Amino acid sequence: MAIMDNDRMAALALRSLLSRTLPGYEILPPVSTGAEAIRICCDVHPPTVLLADIAMNDINGPTVAKTIRKENDSTAILAITSSIVANHAEDMAKAGAQGIVGKNDDLRLLTLAITTVATGGIWPDEASSAHFDTVHDAHRRVSSERSADLSARETEIVELWSRGLTAPRIADNLGISETTVRTHLQRATHKLGVSTPKELISKWLELRTL
Repeated sequence: MAIMDNDRMAALALRSLLSRTLPGYEILPPVSTGAEAIRICCDVHPPTVLLADIAMNDINGPTVAKTIRKENDSTAILAITSSIVANHAEDMAKAGAQGIVGKNDDLRLLTLAITTVATGGIWPDEASSAHFDTVHDAHRRVSSERSADLSARETEIVELWSRGLTAPRIADNLGISETTVRTHLQRATHKLGVSTPKELISKWLELRTL
């Protein structure tokens, strides 16, 4: 299981609490960026569950969830928020999450929500009309949608590019060739309908905070 939260101290505290209520789960060290969550969930050995904060400093929760869900048909995504749950339920359901909870919910309720989505179920918000799908149904729906969404790798590379990293630096960080980096940047530029590196960064910064 993985936890994505931009508040690292809060994430570490939550990990400690969940390690007691979920003794049979291996809980990975928390990640503090959406890009990191995408990377570990699109790896060859993704976690069973991703507890995903919605308000991130880099890539917002719905974008993270949708990017993962397009390529991953095994990790259950449970959204978590400190704001009003019903305000975000629809966006997270459309993005392919399996449920949503509040950060102030009782720990026993959070534990039940995690075990429910981990075993193939959904955890809807009763205060909204959002319809959550199971992992496999969400993957089929999201992956079949015709859109200009970036792939997980394109998202990762464009995010690093927007932070000012050069193509050689990105290649070194990700263990890929500089040519591969530039190819992904070109594809992302085409998908987002822009022409220049500056326009790509501007468009990405706009999209990731929607």
